[in-house]
Amino acid sequence: MSSADVITDELRLLPARAAQFIRRHRVHEDSAPETGFSVLDVLVHCAPVRGDAFVVFQLLSRRALPGSGILDRGALDDALGVLDSFAVTEDECTETFGPNWPDVIEHAVDAAALLHDRLRELGAASGTVDSRRRLAAWACARDAAWASGRIKSWYRAQDAAWERCHMDERTLREDERLCANLATAVRDAAAALAVADLVGSDDFTRSHFETLLEPWRLCSPGGASTRTRALHR
Repeated sequence: MSSADVITDELRLLPARAAQFIRRHRVHEDSAPETGFSVLDVLVHCAPVRGDAFVVFQLLSRRALPGSGILDRGALDDALGVLDSFAVTEDECTETFGPNWPDVIEHAVDAAALLHDRLRELGAASGTVDSRRRLAAWACARDAAWASGRIKSWYRAQDAAWERCHMDERTLREDERLCANLATAVRDAAAALAVADLVGSDDFTRSHFETLLEPWRLCSPGGASTRTRALHR
């Protein structure tokens, strides 16, 4: 997979589009007393491909960016300064997600598209791997990430793949187990992909890698690397 397949024009232009949106709407009086949106909200609104918003938010997380909460007027200039100066590059992707960033980003984009359209359907098929075996595999992947100095990028890969809105109070009341199982499937796949190059190092084995990928492969058509970007423009 080439970097051009992953760092598309939409992904590259998203920070600038988000900055333009903030400038356009900050002058409206109906935004008072607060702007009413967060940086992540703006990214989601401006992204033609939904998953790009969560990828870019994690890329921006390494900068002095206001958090995921609602932006107040005092934080707008800080947010604009970061968005204006930020460029989505291979180096930024590597620093944020590690050397396996193309697969990490591909998974995040695929997961966002599938979950947005088919949350309940996918969740019904996601609780198929023994939790003890999965937790052991996850712990070994975490140890491999830590030993390689990539623990922060490992966690960012998981954060990029799972939208927190799927675990809001309304969703949890409807079916807590469905969402918990699906969150595990999505995040475990991201955890595996982020350290795929470390299989065989320390105690992280091919079996651990496959255990982490298995639930997502079972609940997503075509496996964990389904290409959905073109279908969700």
